[in-house]
Amino acid sequence: MNSIGIVFDVDGVLVDTSRSFPEVVSGAVHLFANSITGLESIPLLFTKEHYIKAKTHPMFNDDYDIAWTFLSWAVSNTASITREGWADPEAWSAALEKCTLDPLIWVPQAFGSDVDRNAVREACEEMYFGEEFFLSVRKTATKHVKISGLWKREQPFLNNRWQSFVDPVGIYTGRSREEMELALRLLDWEDFPRERCITPDDGLKKPSAEGLYRLEKILGVSEIFFFGDSESDRKAFEGYGRGRFFPIGEVFSSTAGSYKTVEEALAGAGVEI
Repeated sequence: MNSIGIVFDVDGVLVDTSRSFPEVVSGAVHLFANSITGLESIPLLFTKEHYIKAKTHPMFNDDYDIAWTFLSWAVSNTASITREGWADPEAWSAALEKCTLDPLIWVPQAFGSDVDRNAVREACEEMYFGEEFFLSVRKTATKHVKISGLWKREQPFLNNRWQSFVDPVGIYTGRSREEMELALRLLDWEDFPRERCITPDDGLKKPSAEGLYRLEKILGVSEIFFFGDSESDRKAFEGYGRGRFFPIGEVFSSTAGSYKTVEEALAGAGVEI
């Protein structure tokens, strides 16, 4: 008899991040827009449409690298951006379609290496964590922004405790360990076993299927039900290939068999809570 493990992505699945990470990416793009690209920082330079187009690509699970990639594209000869700072979302999408490698490898090849990735990521962290939490985590003051932290805008999508699930539960996320701690606090899952939580700090990141294989062993199951909201989640499950993938949210809104919320997906999966 098959035993099933329940594995969740976090952002857009367990936690509503619609007012945090997209704003972080947009904020970082607009923060660096003039100094890096010479473009005016107007709202149409990077919009929700640009963000969604990146999330439909399997190689862009890391939101901070979306900001870095967009800025790198913006300064390249391939960008389709007007002098007034309007960026064509379709041209952006077409540029991303050519990416078949990890962005760390592909972006310098495609657009050059003029944009400081570390600086962009640092600014993203500062916006997400805010002054106080950034100082406690990084042991240094913020350099780019002085705000309270966009993580405070997040809300839980799931109100059940992890112990309430009949089947064992795991997490495979693109969040760093520090970001994951904030999500677990929000979910009231602070006692969640950290060995069941796979993050990029473990050397594994989506769309790699290795995180699911590792969780299969940790949970002691023969297959996994994976609940995700991005193309990188779906691609990771394709590489794993046992159990079932449950697509959730806006990226999969036109996909047959998708679900609006994780609660709907759990009901559709017949998961006992």
